[in-house]
Amino acid sequence: MPLQINDPGFGLKTDKLSGRILRRDGTINVERKGERFHFSDVYHNVVSMPWIPFLFLSVALYVVVNIAFGVVYLLIGTDQILNSHTDSIASELSDAMFFSAQTLTTVGYGNLSPASPLVSTVAAFEALAGLFLFGIFTGLSFVRFSRIKPRLTFSSTAVVAPFRNELNAFMFRIVNERSSVVMDASASLLLVMQDPENPLADRKYYQLPLQIASIKTLAMNWTIVHPIDSQSPLFGLDQNELTVRNAEFLIIINAFDDSVGQEFYTRNSYRPHEIVYGARFQRMYWTSEEGDVQLHLDKVHDTEPAELYP
Repeated sequence: MPLQINDPGFGLKTDKLSGRILRRDGTINVERKGERFHFSDVYHNVVSMPWIPFLFLSVALYVVVNIAFGVVYLLIGTDQILNSHTDSIASELSDAMFFSAQTLTTVGYGNLSPASPLVSTVAAFEALAGLFLFGIFTGLSFVRFSRIKPRLTFSSTAVVAPFRNELNAFMFRIVNERSSVVMDASASLLLVMQDPENPLADRKYYQLPLQIASIKTLAMNWTIVHPIDSQSPLFGLDQNELTVRNAEFLIIINAFDDSVGQEFYTRNSYRPHEIVYGARFQRMYWTSEEGDVQLHLDKVHDTEPAELYP
């Protein structure tokens, strides 16, 4: 009898047959409503935003701070800045902004300099603001660069293939797209299904046992296999039945990247239409005449027909 497990965190109650729980890019398919802003969210949002918005934010903040102090110098009077021009508003504005930029970045070319205690005081505060500004964005840039983003590629389809002992098996495979060394990789495979006759009934989750649940190093590709025996919740179910039951296979991979010394997680899922019955994965690696192993990353998705056991 298949062993049902408790809710792993994706929820039990639905008001109808739900869509996929995990998107193919590994993100959780949850649309959040009613979020409230908290100041601590700023750091999280800045660290996790894409690089182009982050660079635009950095430049925008630099420009805003520079303009703010430039306006202060303009209100004080550019006559209190040595070597500034006072013949027109345009030249005064230009000198105020460039003096602000030189002070904010602590460049200080020596041409424009404070000529009064008031300007010196404002310049001192702007220099302090510049240290904070560039210190913060330097730290944020380091955090963004140092965060590992795994490049484990999942096969585009899973397969149900003949395995051994006259058993079929549910399989998918992964490969590390980088040349980095991935150690101590472990996989967890969950199956979630719903009752098609009663969409309001709880989702049912099953932990699917794997032939090999962990490996010491991901130097090659890794085909993850769940044998479909009499104890498997997949026993006796075909692709149409999985579709009717709104089935989804949830995968969580946990591993350690030795190159950067960080542990990481990655997720994926397969729906029934992404499973090929009666196919096996093609070989991905060969040995050259010199005895070196050649791993062909572009073949991670390749399959070939295979006759299933009855």
